Amino acid sequence: MQDSFAAVARELITTVEPGFDFLTLRASCSGGGYSLRLTSGPSEQDVIVWGQLTSLSAVGEERPVVFEMRIEPDGTFEAYVTSDIVQRTGYLPPTYTVVLEPRFRPDAHNASSLAEVEAVIGASLPADVHELYASGVEEIGDARLRPVDDILDLWRTLNDIQHSPDDWYRPVQYVGPPGAVRMVQFDLKWVPIACNDWGDYLCVDLAPGPGGKVGQLIQVAGEVPLMHLADSLTDWLRSPEVPDYQDLEAHFDVDDRVATLPDTLQVLTLRKPGDLDFGLLARLTSLRELTIVDGTSVRLGALAHLPLERLEITGTEIELPACETLTSLVVTGGRVELPSLPNLRVLDVARTEVDVESLPQVDYLSLNSEQWQRCAQTPAAATLAGESSLERALDWARERGAGLTGEVIRGTAAS
Repeated sequence: MQDSFAAVARELITTVEPGFDFLTLRASCSGGGYSLRLTSGPSEQDVIVWGQLTSLSAVGEERPVVFEMRIEPDGTFEAYVTSDIVQRTGYLPPTYTVVLEPRFRPDAHNASSLAEVEAVIGASLPADVHELYASGVEEIGDARLRPVDDILDLWRTLNDIQHSPDDWYRPVQYVGPPGAVRMVQFDLKWVPIACNDWGDYLCVDLAPGPGGKVGQLIQVAGEVPLMHLADSLTDWLRSPEVPDYQDLEAHFDVDDRVATLPDTLQVLTLRKPGDLDFGLLARLTSLRELTIVDGTSVRLGALAHLPLERLEITGTEIELPACETLTSLVVTGGRVELPSLPNLRVLDVARTEVDVESLPQVDYLSLNSEQWQRCAQTPAAATLAGESSLERALDWARERGAGLTGEVIRGTAAS
């Protein structure tokens, strides 16, 4: 691996304009792809890299690699290298995320019959699904029926949608009868049988919501909302139509439109709300995700009755609603008092002042380095903000029980 990093150092010092004190390269590489941020000197001034770094593409070809590398003008370098930690460099200092208790990921399986699919999933498919596959038909509506031997691969891939902790408990938009479908990104009792040209998957739902029916046909959320299509495959084949969906989402700078927003909205982003009376949102009884950007006095106490699942708030003064439905909360700004949030599972307060010792137990917690020193929680996933050193981030991760290793690689640029 030393040769690979030497090649990276050589490519950078021959690409970047001379005169820098030193370069710091933070990168994550996997399968020939990479993401990076390159800065110059102790002030961490961004350095733009034009085009593809061929040497960096080679670093993660054999296995995923995350590293922080310092390169001197003479080509000498020191790299701290690890894996299994997510390093995000969109902002500096970076953030570092570790998953201490990974979500269940089913093993890869092959299936040549629906009976084998049923054995892996642990549930029986309705008779009309067996009849459809026996008929030899290749299309249903505008979707192509997937071969039996594709079903489990698709099933496993769709489950990976919620593999990242950023996606845990993220609300999905939904169109259909209330309570018919469990409003999650994917469930292991959803069996994908067809896909259209836009990448939307039709699934047989074997674990419906309290108002649904076993064997109902649904469309998994992606570019479109999660949809209830019909109570059964047979019902849908009689009239293979996709429900219309409008007025589910809105994103805008605040103006007079707030008073005229449709009550069907499920997702809303308000930018620069100024002195807006947030009580105007109280009539949006379908609202499940609310984002406030560049707020000042953000007082949301009057929204406690809404079915909100995710709040992302930036403001100088913030009053949070005591929503029993809230599962995800991200707050940036002045000091915040957390109300009772009995179903909270994801919490990011790394950029605000909060009583760390009294935080609720959650599955995914994001704090800054000073807050983590006062926090005794060991959540299933954790993020460290405000730390500029990958080596120190690994020390933090190990203190939380992550079995991560790191190595230092030193050398000079390849000639």
